[in-house]
Amino acid sequence: MRTHGHTTDTKTAIGYVRVSTQEQATDGVSLDAQRDRLRAYCKLNGIKLIDIKSDEGYSGSTLDRPALQAALQMIRRGRVNTLIVAKLDRLSRSLRDVCTLVEELFSDEQNHLLSLCGMVNTHTAAGRMVLMNLANFCQFERELISERTRDALQHMKSKGIRLGPAHYGYSLGDHLDGQGRRVLVPVESEQAVIAKMVALRNEGMSFTQVVQRLNDEQVPARRGGVWRVNGVRNALMRDGKHTSRPTKRPGPRLPLRYDLDTATERAKELRAQGLSYSAIGAQLRKERLTPLRGGIWHPAQVRELLRTATCDDREAAARRAHELRSAGMPLREIGVRLATEGVRPPAGGIWHPSQVHGLLASAQPAADA
Repeated sequence: MRTHGHTTDTKTAIGYVRVSTQEQATDGVSLDAQRDRLRAYCKLNGIKLIDIKSDEGYSGSTLDRPALQAALQMIRRGRVNTLIVAKLDRLSRSLRDVCTLVEELFSDEQNHLLSLCGMVNTHTAAGRMVLMNLANFCQFERELISERTRDALQHMKSKGIRLGPAHYGYSLGDHLDGQGRRVLVPVESEQAVIAKMVALRNEGMSFTQVVQRLNDEQVPARRGGVWRVNGVRNALMRDGKHTSRPTKRPGPRLPLRYDLDTATERAKELRAQGLSYSAIGAQLRKERLTPLRGGIWHPAQVRELLRTATCDDREAAARRAHELRSAGMPLREIGVRLATEGVRPPAGGIWHPSQVHGLLASAQPAADA
């Protein structure tokens, strides 16, 4: 929402300058050179330069920069009508971000974007076309820089060159080794902490207990942080005071197989132990036995497996019922015993006394013989 309007055609501009590293901001002259160019251009062309915003040490790959957002806010509020930069890549190296800015702020005749290098001017369609082309090349250049940096780091890593800061207990010295790497120099205070870690471990403390002791005694980790288990373990491993246990390799894994007879017998054994259909199915899968079409055993499949086994084993059930009856056991208790032993009637469920009586009748001829 714009809160101010312009009654004349005079351009009022907000300048924007940027460098990507803090070293350039403190030791270089890039920022001053950009400012001088903006002031000279505005003076020559009669543009009223309100202010120059600068981002020091910010990448052009994102619009999330405090000075840039402040400059854009001035345009949104109508305090200025022109954003001026020395080069388009100072504004952004992302084609998508440039397109977003043009669509949001510079697509009409009220606000304008000027880039001194390339003479980008959003006043005309031709100027906007040049702007898009330059933005495309800026993104291409950013991606090339990223690729070159990644390839260089991978090459250095393959050569054994140390990347990043020195690990805990050491600092990077000024001298180089035979491979051109900076020599590690022990840090006395951190070496004393490592020695304390070793002593606590020798006392039988776990890594968690060592971490607790260090934090309770307010022994700071690097950069004033708190100690964690991985930090202690890594500090000892890099210093040769601890070796990780070798990873236990699993043995050969048996293939899944469909074996109806084995699955049936195993299901009967598990049912006799009092396991549910779901538990039997899980155990069969664990033992690498699968149904006909693979997958897992559903409770209905296990129930059907046991029902079929019971139907095929009716003669054995009759013999077992006769043995229990000969021992003086009543019909109801015989039914309970058969179910407990995993023998079920053809329709499933439990054995009713009438069903047990039928079993005994079918076994009677064999017994008389």
